[in-house]
Amino acid sequence: MKKKNPTILTLLILLLTVYTDLVCQVRNNYVTVPEGLDEYLSGVARGNLGLIAARFNVSIAEAELRASRVFPDPELSFSYANNDDKTMQMGQSYDAGVSYQIKTGNVRKAAIEVAGTGVELSRLVLDSYFRNLRADAAKSYYASVREKHILNLQNETYDQLRNLAAADSIRLKTGEAAELDAIQTSLEARLQYHNVLQSKADMQNSLITLTILQGKSLTDSLVNPSSDFPADDRDFLLASLIDSALVRRTELLVALKTTELSEKNLNLLRADRAFEFSIEAGYSYSTIVKNEIAPAPAYNAVSAGFAFPLKFSGLNRGRITAAEYTLNQSKVYEQEAVLQIQAEVTTAYNSYLAGMKKVESFNLQLIENAEKILKGRIKAYQTGESGLLELLNARKTYTDLRTNHIESLYEFTVALIELERAAGIWDLTD
Repeated sequence: MKKKNPTILTLLILLLTVYTDLVCQVRNNYVTVPEGLDEYLSGVARGNLGLIAARFNVSIAEAELRASRVFPDPELSFSYANNDDKTMQMGQSYDAGVSYQIKTGNVRKAAIEVAGTGVELSRLVLDSYFRNLRADAAKSYYASVREKHILNLQNETYDQLRNLAAADSIRLKTGEAAELDAIQTSLEARLQYHNVLQSKADMQNSLITLTILQGKSLTDSLVNPSSDFPADDRDFLLASLIDSALVRRTELLVALKTTELSEKNLNLLRADRAFEFSIEAGYSYSTIVKNEIAPAPAYNAVSAGFAFPLKFSGLNRGRITAAEYTLNQSKVYEQEAVLQIQAEVTTAYNSYLAGMKKVESFNLQLIENAEKILKGRIKAYQTGESGLLELLNARKTYTDLRTNHIESLYEFTVALIELERAAGIWDLTD
């Protein structure tokens, strides 16, 4: 029986492989710049637009502090009176006066204390914003590291399948490979090419996120992470982490400062309700009165006195009561913050331990054995000692193992970042 000529099939497989290789080489227009973790986070601190906008809150609070130091302005008054000078010749008068308000409750000092506490609170809020931004930016950085490793793995898998498909097309021509196996390896290479495309898109999207976090335009170059996942395990004690969080967590410091601000607002309201009065002084000049019945010479007059308001509004304690409730509410929020921080540290610590154990389960020997099996299956397939199905199963096992290892490293790193965020510490460096 005449042997079927595989030339046309071989040509199709070669064309499919070459086309896939050419399309895979298409480049995007972005230029990437490698940056380590420290360099990247420094860029975030300098250029993040949200952080820049948040800094204005501190400037606003400082301006309000300067405004609170202003003393009350004195009041000047002027008046003129014409006592029917033309018809009854009663003359004219000119009056000038000055008054100054004095508040016995020292409202100015209370207002300065409120504004000063507001500045401190705004700085704590800014620090909290920066700490959370730094943790989120680090998570995004390591997400790009994960995508980079996965893309390298997908490219490695694609190169092996593409080379295998090319070898099968040659072996098919010489009659050393089955026609269905050659078609199968070509299809596997094509399917793997789709995975490479998706990984490239995921990688580029993660780089775009990194660039946006630095406040850079997408017309600029993209940040490309050069650091790898943290390699050193850290020995943490849960009790020490909780103690550290209760001292360093800016969220708790913000709650404490909010309570202090509520207390000083209450003091300001009480000071504003204290007794107050105004000191007044005046000068008056009256012209000559030429009226025949009651003539009078021109004269000067000086006056001085006090004025004080009748504060019937002080009978209404609504604002004071509201301020007292606000102070009590702040104290409750302070207690809630303590409990919340303790819970966050504990849950983050548990997640960290679980992530560490998961990473430890992927030892180098396990991956090396999977790679050894894969190489053996490839060699056995090429020599005809093993079928394609065994090779593809070995290939899948190796890829899944490597992918799970990368994911476990990323999850462990995220757990570490969340634990340090919860504890109020930071020691992640390149």
